[in-house]
Amino acid sequence: MVMNGYDTDGDGANNFYSVNGPAFFHAKHPIRVKRSETVRIYLANLTEFDLINSFHLHGDFFRYYRTGSTDQFDYTDTVMLCQGERGIVEIDFHNPGLFMFHAHQSEFTELGWMGYFDVQDA
Repeated sequence: MVMNGYDTDGDGANNFYSVNGPAFFHAKHPIRVKRSETVRIYLANLTEFDLINSFHLHGDFFRYYRTGSTDQFDYTDTVMLCQGERGIVEIDFHNPGLFMFHAHQSEFTELGWMGYFDVQDA
């Protein structure tokens, strides 16, 4: 997943935000995954004009491997990434249903950086 911000009027500030392209794409088109199968996400913050971006998951926790780490991980539901930072998220969903993910900055979420995982039984 590539986290982005877009400055559409050239004023040096982002006007909308997204993950993997168009704003709100994964809110309208949830990412389908299977319950109890590990979901691995290579997460990269390529947002310009904002020093920090984040990833927050509702309803479950995930393992987060920071850049350059091997077997050491954080077990959490939220991570913060500086500009250019990247890491690996691994999620083992235990229940079916829709699980929201979004930036943990309200402005980013309101302007497009949010979506859902549609977890289905295998």
